[in-house]
Amino acid sequence: MKRICRHFCLTVCAAVALMLWTTACTTEDYESGNGEYSYLRADFAEVHTVGAKKVGNARTDEGDSLVLQPPLDCSWTTTPDSTYRALLYYSREPGKKLEVKGFSAVQVLVLHTKEPKEGTVVQTDPLTLESAWISPNGKYLNLGMYVKIGQSDAKDAYQILGMVRDTVITADDGTKVHHLRLMHSQNGMPEYYSSRIYTSTPLAPFGKGDVLRVEINTYEGIVVRRFTI
Repeated sequence: MKRICRHFCLTVCAAVALMLWTTACTTEDYESGNGEYSYLRADFAEVHTVGAKKVGNARTDEGDSLVLQPPLDCSWTTTPDSTYRALLYYSREPGKKLEVKGFSAVQVLVLHTKEPKEGTVVQTDPLTLESAWISPNGKYLNLGMYVKIGQSDAKDAYQILGMVRDTVITADDGTKVHHLRLMHSQNGMPEYYSSRIYTSTPLAPFGKGDVLRVEINTYEGIVVRRFTI
């Protein structure tokens, strides 16, 4: 779990920095009427790279296949010919079904479910839950959250996120109920201000009709969300 957590925490730091930048640039550049940003959209999607740091196409959670012309520069998509999870900002003019102009792609952290090792203490430091939903295509459980961040003098200052599956209970009708817990370690990072992050947990390991019971520790207390796949 420690090695996996380290992977997540490095991703969290990159995502927080990118989201702050993206929010500023997209809101400042918005135009009304028929300007360049008049048809701006934001969709959760799987984006595919045509080269290192170049996003060439995407498939949204609603099932739309998009071709980005020109390919979108994206610093965090470092591996060519690879698929990443993102919140994609793009413009699609009426009548153009495939080709779109991309503006930015915010990284969405992919949290695969892991079973905790025996004797391991799962940290659940509080955060703010904004939203929780299943993707329209049924592929992901998505969470929109705010984490507290701040400047730290420590070189290894980062936060850790993960998704833990504690137990699986089979009901009398054969339905499986998976008890999931969001793992979050503030890890000593200062809590000066809030920054929004998104996570997606793949649903491929679960069966049709299974129930997910997701437990999240917030500043207002424990929040439980239930979803049927």
